[in-house]
Amino acid sequence: MITSKDHANKPLISITDGKQLGEIKGLYLDLEMRQVIAIHLGTEGIINRKVLAIPCTAVQVYGIDVWLVSGPAVVSTLDEIPDSSTFTLVSNLRGREIQTEGGTKLGVVEDVILDNEANVLGFTLGKVYAQGPLAEKKAIVREAITDLGSKDKPMTAALAQAEALSVPAI
Repeated sequence: MITSKDHANKPLISITDGKQLGEIKGLYLDLEMRQVIAIHLGTEGIINRKVLAIPCTAVQVYGIDVWLVSGPAVVSTLDEIPDSSTFTLVSNLRGREIQTEGGTKLGVVEDVILDNEANVLGFTLGKVYAQGPLAEKKAIVREAITDLGSKDKPMTAALAQAEALSVPAI
């Protein structure tokens, strides 16, 4: 199981010239939280702070030790990436509650589980309030999530699906 934390501080290397473009400081998910859509490189500037990012369309290889990107020109500000206002930074998901459709608390998101191509498979749970399969797995598959919630609203999951499905081993 690969989580977003496993990718923290991995170098991003340009395939064209071999230069390190930065390190992964965070990952952005798309609107539906189904895949990593961009890489957060951090911020620059003292007065006019700019968030630097690389769109995942530029990633050629999601390696174990490094990620290889198409070239140095792919680094841009987050605002320059189309639809960036809809992206969710993984660190902003940490601590978000997950509940059943009936309102029963199931757990709290700790991290995002990814496959080898940066697709979201599910979420690890830091706290688990429910007994049974979820408490044993400490993870919930993405397919079980019916509502992604927001900063002020918990995610909603179908309990039967959450208990029946397991995150695939990678």
